[in-house]
Amino acid sequence: MNLRYYHHLLLLLLLSLFASCINDDYSNCVQYSLTVSQTDSVGNALTAEVKGNMMAYLFIDGKFDRIVTSDPDGSYKISYDGKLGNASLVAVGSSNKDSANMFTPAVGTDMNTMSVSVKRDSVTGEYLLPSSLYYGTYEISSQSAGSEAVYGNIVMKNKPARLHVVIRQLKQYFGDRDYRVELSGFRSKMTYSGKITGDSIVYAPSSSFNGSDQLVTKPINTFPTQDGEYLTVSVYGNASATGGKSRASAKSLIWDTNRDIDGNLVKLNSGDDKVVIVDCSSRDLVLTVMPWAVYTQHVVIP
Repeated sequence: MNLRYYHHLLLLLLLSLFASCINDDYSNCVQYSLTVSQTDSVGNALTAEVKGNMMAYLFIDGKFDRIVTSDPDGSYKISYDGKLGNASLVAVGSSNKDSANMFTPAVGTDMNTMSVSVKRDSVTGEYLLPSSLYYGTYEISSQSAGSEAVYGNIVMKNKPARLHVVIRQLKQYFGDRDYRVELSGFRSKMTYSGKITGDSIVYAPSSSFNGSDQLVTKPINTFPTQDGEYLTVSVYGNASATGGKSRASAKSLIWDTNRDIDGNLVKLNSGDDKVVIVDCSSRDLVLTVMPWAVYTQHVVIP
């Protein structure tokens, strides 16, 4: 009888420890049930690839606490001691998890130092970033401690921008030669707090002349420009075709430009899909910026 009594006593003690957040310390317990919205910040449905590559990170008082896995219904259940401060649940999802470098977190890491960064192709040297890299955060208030679970949605925002470059009249004004287009004004990382940071990087997308003798680059996926930084388009070329052996010499800068037709510096924002057009016949080499969808309505893309 005594053994049975002590067995029950021990069982009750263990149960009380597990249930401390909802019994003895209920007044300090913060409870949330969060789900990722099925559509992003502009109303586009999240793809199966993005949902399948979704990770959720809990930060308490700005420090990494743990990775939160979703329940079978897709919800993320959060429970913690409100005495520790406010919290944030950060969700990151990608269309291709192998085309970006994800920071491996350690407990206590500041969310401003955790980041997603571009990946560099080991063969071509190109900077890679998936076309869909979604980021969303939900701020959790410790003021809800002691109340019933709070329900909410995390709205995801596609962080990369997509950029195409079209250069008109390049051969006519600068000769028939090999050209290289470089795009600068970009950074390599996005922190888990959503800030653009990291090293300055320069994209050199492959390019070719289309049937209209316009030089068209392969589109790049990049993080948006950092606050106070702007896009610059630079064109390099080697000697002209009549230059004989000098054709193999190093490329030199022909021109660069960083302002639009109104004289404004050009920024890229999250979710942009734009084309910049430069017409070499113009007296001023300026960037004409428009949505790619608008451009393709008036131009037949081979």
